[in-house]
Amino acid sequence: MADKKFNIGFISSHGHDLAGHIIDQAANPNLESIHLCLMNDKDTNQRDLDINKIAKASEKVKTKTKNIDDILNTKDLDAVAVCARPDLAPDIFDKILDANLPIITDKPASNDSKRLDAVAKKAAKKNLAFGTMLQWRRNPAILDIKRAVDSGALGQIMSVEVRLLTSTINWRGPGKSYLLEKSSMGGGITSWLACHMLDMLIFLLNERVTEVSAFTGNRYPVKIDVEDTAISAIKFESGILGSVHVGYSLCGPGKFGNDIYLGIRGTEGYVSIPFYMPGQEDLDNTLYLYSENENWVTGGQRAMTYSPYYKTQFGKSGVDLGSGGYGGFMAEKLFIDFLDSTRNEAKNPTPIEDLVHVLEIGEAIRESSDSGKAISISKI
Repeated sequence: MADKKFNIGFISSHGHDLAGHIIDQAANPNLESIHLCLMNDKDTNQRDLDINKIAKASEKVKTKTKNIDDILNTKDLDAVAVCARPDLAPDIFDKILDANLPIITDKPASNDSKRLDAVAKKAAKKNLAFGTMLQWRRNPAILDIKRAVDSGALGQIMSVEVRLLTSTINWRGPGKSYLLEKSSMGGGITSWLACHMLDMLIFLLNERVTEVSAFTGNRYPVKIDVEDTAISAIKFESGILGSVHVGYSLCGPGKFGNDIYLGIRGTEGYVSIPFYMPGQEDLDNTLYLYSENENWVTGGQRAMTYSPYYKTQFGKSGVDLGSGGYGGFMAEKLFIDFLDSTRNEAKNPTPIEDLVHVLEIGEAIRESSDSGKAISISKI
């Protein structure tokens, strides 16, 4: 059984970076086939989609359809990947779980944490793996930070800081894209991209957020019905304090400008990493670590630089996109680890329950801003 190749379904409602996701999946040398379902002829910004063109991303795409049932009736399927509009996703998950298949889904996977929690509980009851495409958990620098935190290099953690700023909404299809619609998403930047930074903190600290105080706003001149900016103070269950700054805030010549940062400060050390700096086309990826812990004394600040995270490690997809697939190395590794977990009882690398909590935090951020009060998050 361990030598048997994997066969997966891939269901996408609107083709969000679908070719890139296929390339990331196809890099798995133990993946034999992808069976593709593209539900619509228009993408997130209402541009035409061609399933035949998308399928050329990898020779591992063996079948194409617009019908979910065709995927679920495919023989010897091992799991289903899903990239769906959030308000549509929970109903898709229900159908897949009824077919007794594991799921790995793009974020945020629902416009409401309670809807996602319901399908998460259904998967747990059926003992089916349900993971998420929060690929930063397999970023090599994040894994090194995780090892440092877990082994006590920083001592007792006092505070954390994350920042994710990206291009302004004029690059994101205002008036066209469902990514900027409350009914589809639940929120704006706090639903779509804050997920990555919040999940990063949950993974590194292995703690839940219990309280949030925040301000959100639609600060860009083009008005939408969700927030484009959010600044939040968060408190974890052990008392760790944190700040979260996210926004569609960077003007510039294109969509892909980014300013992404993580800092963790403890009683015996700190880590700091500017993943992206404005004006850079690729990750900076230099991790700064200082520790006074007796098992980790660094003799001052230590700097470690990582190769670009888009570098493919596991194999070629047959299509050269210049920088690999959508999530590069860390997405490739995450997909491999998830599929392996469905067979060998290894730990699911990105449990759906953590994404449920991320959605709860996003909802608390928006509620705090609307109410002018700090919001407590109770454990479901």
